[in-house]
Amino acid sequence: MTPLEPTFLSMRDIAITGLGLTTSLGLDVVASCASARVGMTRWTQLDIEEPDLDTLESVPLKGHAVRGLTDGFDGIGRLLRLGDTAVTDLIDYSDLRPADHPRTGFFVCLPGHFYATWQRQLELLAEGPAPDDVAREVLQTHFDEQRALREKLEGYLVPKLLSLNGLVIPPALRSFFYGGPAIFADAVGQAIQRLRSRELDRCIVGGIDSYVYGTALANVYELGLLRTEESPSGFFPGEAASFILLERTDAARARGARAEGVLACASVVEESFDRSEDTLPQGVALTTATEECIRTSQAQPGLAIVNLNGDELRAREFGTALVRLRSSVMPKDFRQWYPPDSFGEIGAATGATSVCLAVRGFARGYAGSRSALVLLLGNDKARGALILEDTYRSSAPKR
Repeated sequence: MTPLEPTFLSMRDIAITGLGLTTSLGLDVVASCASARVGMTRWTQLDIEEPDLDTLESVPLKGHAVRGLTDGFDGIGRLLRLGDTAVTDLIDYSDLRPADHPRTGFFVCLPGHFYATWQRQLELLAEGPAPDDVAREVLQTHFDEQRALREKLEGYLVPKLLSLNGLVIPPALRSFFYGGPAIFADAVGQAIQRLRSRELDRCIVGGIDSYVYGTALANVYELGLLRTEESPSGFFPGEAASFILLERTDAARARGARAEGVLACASVVEESFDRSEDTLPQGVALTTATEECIRTSQAQPGLAIVNLNGDELRAREFGTALVRLRSSVMPKDFRQWYPPDSFGEIGAATGATSVCLAVRGFARGYAGSRSALVLLLGNDKARGALILEDTYRSSAPKR
């Protein structure tokens, strides 16, 4: 076996020392990533049915639910079940102990209201012309409802999630991010700043999301974003929770933590429009975020992890960005992994899940590159990019 040669980690490096992942393929990061590597999928029939024009029968939509764990749970309870399992997995994986809790942050990405707002706006248009003050009042009520939901997530979901896992993290060291996949890059960027300023020694960063039940499923279905028997372009809904532990290298060494990856850079850039505006994407924001990461890190990633999910416009955006990138900063040949192939569309949980896939690829020696580029596309305006690096020069499996 090729001897392992650890790379020197500088004091400026941010080490990835823990992973936690709960998906339709497994309740922990090792099982989920191993299953994704071999191409497994696990389908669930969802509550919405579509007519099959060939057989004239109703056919349930397919999705990627975490069967057994989330059965019978809805709303915040469902998100809590997902998050609790993933955080428990991270604590076990990283060997994080109560003595390590002080100066530990908790940054969590949660579902935004983009789809709900878009659907509400379309409903208003379908109802016909209405006075401006009436439309404003209806939308204000909608935004008040979304604000109340956020208050419940912050006031109940996260405190309960922390208490279930014995994590003592004061409110001042918690941060919340709402939106689509790319908000993870924003969360990571803010975590890096607070780690390098030494306000924190370590930070748990991740996301929880689900599109397989209730209003979340109904919204994306009514918006025509799902893949169905009659629509080959679209995504399969999924649900997941994923977290990573970021640490300054000196703090990681002090507690004897195992570093399996380095977070070299994170960038988030906004487009000038979102999906609801019916504008064809040109990949401008995605290109800018990627170029910033690659030039800052000076990496040449041989692996790109991109959340292409079967949606035609998302594929178009990545394709146009790729044309721009190949003429500037990207290598000519690189491998590509697509997390939605295994887990479905998982929204705010996408970024941390992609990091888990990359780091497990490093740890097991099948990533095929010492650095990986994570690209995060969504239907809102934000686009994200991250660069991850292996902590070992050898490509031999480590565990």
